[in-house]
Amino acid sequence: MKKMTIIFALLIFISCGNDDENNNSTSETDIELVTGINIRNSEFSAPTRLGNPNVFTNNQFIAYPNPPAGALSLLASENISDVWITPANAEKIYQQSDFNSILNSDLYAESLIESNAEMEFLNLNSTNLVLNLENLTSGYYRVFTKINGTLYWDNIYIPESNFEIDDLINYWN
Repeated sequence: MKKMTIIFALLIFISCGNDDENNNSTSETDIELVTGINIRNSEFSAPTRLGNPNVFTNNQFIAYPNPPAGALSLLASENISDVWITPANAEKIYQQSDFNSILNSDLYAESLIESNAEMEFLNLNSTNLVLNLENLTSGYYRVFTKINGTLYWDNIYIPESNFEIDDLINYWN
């Protein structure tokens, strides 16, 4: 009986030993996941794609500059009614995923976005906004916008004070 217990315990130990090595616990649609960002200096500059951004803007709005220097501008094709800024984690996973076929405006419930929001700007009515983000700590965030009742989002990076753009680029390369 003692041998059976030892063999059983050994089998359990061996079978559980490698479970976490190759399994990502984060799904492609995790609200806190950033798989890349589009950096840009102004509304007129073409974005530079870093990583494989899991964003859903559907050409309805742009966020600039990214990374922002204290303030973030949002320019939309139609009036933005609400904006939420949620903290996120950057991970270099899902770099081969086709987010155009995965992401859609119904992916996240508004209540989930609200409960994760670190900042929110509600009851707006503008196509051109400037948001003060000076109170956010450095790191990655998702910017959710509501335009005509539809949710869209982009990823941004709030830099540290000693920020070098090459560090951000090198992270995603």
